Amino acid sequence: MILVTGSTGTFGSAVLKKLQEREMVIKEATSSSLDWNNPETFEKVLKGVEKVFLISPPNFADFDKKMIPFIKEAKNANVKFILFSTVYGIDQSPENTLAKSEKIIIKSGINHTIVRPNFIFQNFINYDIQTIKNSNIYLPTKNSKTSYIDVRDVANASAIILENPEKHFGKAYTLTGSESLSHEQFAEIFSNVLGKKVVNIAPSNDEYKDTLLSYNLPQEMVDFMSYLYAAIEAGYFTSITNDYKMITGKNPTTAREFIELNRSIFMA
Repeated sequence: MILVTGSTGTFGSAVLKKLQEREMVIKEATSSSLDWNNPETFEKVLKGVEKVFLISPPNFADFDKKMIPFIKEAKNANVKFILFSTVYGIDQSPENTLAKSEKIIIKSGINHTIVRPNFIFQNFINYDIQTIKNSNIYLPTKNSKTSYIDVRDVANASAIILENPEKHFGKAYTLTGSESLSHEQFAEIFSNVLGKKVVNIAPSNDEYKDTLLSYNLPQEMVDFMSYLYAAIEAGYFTSITNDYKMITGKNPTTAREFIELNRSIFMA
């Protein structure tokens, strides 16, 4: 049985769907069954589980501390394999809670694989849909590029690993798309596919933060989004890897393919 954590989130739900397509035996972990702030929930949720798709909830600054009792209980439950999904480049930030969590898993003695996806195309739907409907991209990245990947591709690679984990024991994969594009280039692709002019406004980081705050978003979330896009502007998310194709034998979804597939959403 495979336990899928975060099964109602963007990544977890995509992995769940891919595993269901493969008719694999799945156990969903939602916030009602797995409470990261309550280790007493770990035993029940891990009962009968052989493999785990593990992903941190958003905005957990101390997830590594939650991992220690979870891994202890996973060993007690005789879990055979953990696939841990973190983020692109986290191995370069050793003090980050996800990097610390990776080390806990690596040292746990449980067979494991780590996937580190880059930004996902779905962010344009989850966070930026209204600006795109208004014919704009409003992100503070200037001309810096990002090798976005489709979350469905992340899920596909994850499902393949979970189906035959032995081939991937001890490995860490950085999952990116096959293109590294600026948001100016994205605006051109959106314009071509949607049949209307989409403009990349590219505000300053301070202007972007002020705009988010005007929507009454929490300061913590605004600071986090600002940090992410400052990292894009600094050029930290540009690299392209071949890891997705190496795992799946397929090319990742391109930006144009993603926008064409979701054209009705962007045009609604």
